[in-house]
Amino acid sequence: MKQKLQRLASLAARRAAAVSAGALVLAGTAHAELPADVSTAITAYKTDALAAIAMLMAAGVAIWGLMKLASKMGWR
Repeated sequence: MKQKLQRLASLAARRAAAVSAGALVLAGTAHAELPADVSTAITAYKTDALAAIAMLMAAGVAIWGLMKLASKMGWR
């Protein structure tokens, strides 16, 4: 029983590796055929999205900090 489970686990790992390798090949091929304008737009979007995510995280930390301060001060 233990050997059968180990074989199934190794088979699943090999299949997962093959699927991820295939996905990387397809993604690389699809991105290689994009026009320069689209590549520039994608890069700009990545920069903007990263800035937006950083702002959301900072807002979350600020809210958490204020709530923690309120609980320490007895306001909540």
